[in-house]
Amino acid sequence: MNIIFIKRPSLLREGIVELLQRKLHNKKVYACDVTDLKAYERICGMVMIDITIDSPDLNLVHYFKQLGKKVIIWVSDEKNQQLAHVFKLGLDGYFYQGMEEKELLDAIYTIESGRKYIHPILSASLLEEYVRVNDKQPKQPMGILSNREWEVLQLLSEGYNNLDIAANLYLSDKTVKNYISSILKKLNVPDRTNAVLKAVKEEWLYIS
Repeated sequence: MNIIFIKRPSLLREGIVELLQRKLHNKKVYACDVTDLKAYERICGMVMIDITIDSPDLNLVHYFKQLGKKVIIWVSDEKNQQLAHVFKLGLDGYFYQGMEEKELLDAIYTIESGRKYIHPILSASLLEEYVRVNDKQPKQPMGILSNREWEVLQLLSEGYNNLDIAANLYLSDKTVKNYISSILKKLNVPDRTNAVLKAVKEEWLYIS
């Protein structure tokens, strides 16, 4: 799956493209501004879009979503006011400018496999804003998680670590780890942060 990185020319942009092209041997990686976009859009299945180049209407995001591309937002400021809005669009990825090389490559492989990726630095801002504007009662569906798994996920959303969860629910640390592994598998997410974000987005959890 070829990749296009839509960002204004900079040393950072060229460095990212060079890195990806060097590491992703079976893909072509291109960089462009909005002015030369047409030359690449048909040959790329994954699109990384700098949020600053697509503000405020996010026309590029909507355009590539309609084309069925895998769409990733590239964010340099975790306090960007559009984060809550783009999160609700359910894009394939939310990348942060400070990502390490391994993080970036793992995120691309995650998205290519059909899962979504949200960088942990963005997660806190996204979750805080999303909860603020979507303060609703939970609607936990039947058959996704067990009652105990819902309890563990709720405590995760409140910032509890494994030992705190174990003490709160009178479980062993090993049992808590097993519950968390089961939750991640059932929700098809890579980590606990994304598990909480998915549950909040689907209105399965209420965070006070």
